[in-house]
Amino acid sequence: MADAARERREEIDDLLTSVFNSILRIEEKSLDNRFTEGLTITEIHTIDAVGYREANPMNVVASRLGVTLATLTICVNRLVEKGYLIRERDTADRRRVLVSLSRKGRQVYRAHRLFHRQMVDEALGTLTDEEERVLAEALVKVRAFFEERA
Repeated sequence: MADAARERREEIDDLLTSVFNSILRIEEKSLDNRFTEGLTITEIHTIDAVGYREANPMNVVASRLGVTLATLTICVNRLVEKGYLIRERDTADRRRVLVSLSRKGRQVYRAHRLFHRQMVDEALGTLTDEEERVLAEALVKVRAFFEERA
């Protein structure tokens, strides 16, 4: 690989790492509001993975988060205790456990979605439509790489 290409790849590595870490720091700061007070990033992402309207089987939520069912169960237990999630058995198949958002959980879901929408709007605000399109296409390919290895 040529030196210029190697340097560009190192720069991209630094950029990806920096962007990822910045997003996490910004998300942590966003926890300081009346809807998300006392929640961790993991708990907020679990609420997001449960989804706004429908009850979802635990295995589906675990798959969305890329975690084991045991790991999800620990987080769900905490969120049920805190009043953000509702857990119930599927009436059609009693073996399946479904989780859904309580009223309090839906408020967190909406606040977190709004935070992400505003963050993306501000981050992409200086890009042209063409630059935004190229970025989106490139990120789709990068995401596919990481999802294959997750």
